[in-house]
Amino acid sequence: MNTIRTLAVTCLIVASFALPTHAGELEDAADARAVIQMQLDAFGAKSAEDAYEFAAPNIRSVFPTARVFAMMVKRGYPMVWEHADTEFLDSKKLGEGLVQRLRVIDQKDRAYIAEYLMIQVDGEWRVAGVRIKRDDSIGV
Repeated sequence: MNTIRTLAVTCLIVASFALPTHAGELEDAADARAVIQMQLDAFGAKSAEDAYEFAAPNIRSVFPTARVFAMMVKRGYPMVWEHADTEFLDSKKLGEGLVQRLRVIDQKDRAYIAEYLMIQVDGEWRVAGVRIKRDDSIGV
């Protein structure tokens, strides 16, 4: 009986340490989603300056001005620059950062999955990269 009680107490202690991490991960994901949404809103408003604010240093080093950054997004990610709709999907922790997936519908009703690599810079989430692929799982 002592073994069962000890095992139960051990499980409770381990679970109590796991909960703050999980709660922290949920909060991180929510904060990262908010940053992505603010950048999407800036793209929708055609505000290169505002959208550029959410770019991580690695992106800023390759695209040193908001104008150059906006040209890259317009040409390479037109479905993001002029999206018709978005839906946040799952996120997963990746090292110190996270990957947030979302479905993007472009102006021609084509669906894509965007995977945003998010990192923290001075305590704030920033977009460090985006990978886009067609979403053939739904017919729009």
